[in-house]
Amino acid sequence: MNTSPPTRAAAPPTVHPAARSTAPVELYVYYRVHADQLTAALAAFEEARQAQPVRLLQRHDNDPVFQTWMEIYGPELPDAADAERRIAAALGAFAQGPRHREAFAAVAGPGAVH
Repeated sequence: MNTSPPTRAAAPPTVHPAARSTAPVELYVYYRVHADQLTAALAAFEEARQAQPVRLLQRHDNDPVFQTWMEIYGPELPDAADAERRIAAALGAFAQGPRHREAFAAVAGPGAVH
């Protein structure tokens, strides 16, 4: 019986290191909030963000006890680190477990630096 050798997927394109260092960074922070605290947590978020362009998303699932929230700090925010510290302090009492922080830079599409 003849068998073909396994095929390999093409390697993903590599990103030039210089592009990583100059592309605007977007910060994503996610954590869980208990359903009983949603209204108070949302009020704390709105007050702490001070009308800055920080987005708040909710995971699309059907967990009746917890919601997973994600804050998005885009590249248009002048001082994302300061805004994130302020919001983290305001929401510390509502986050169930750790706040997970991840930073990304665009490698393709709008905002990418080549």
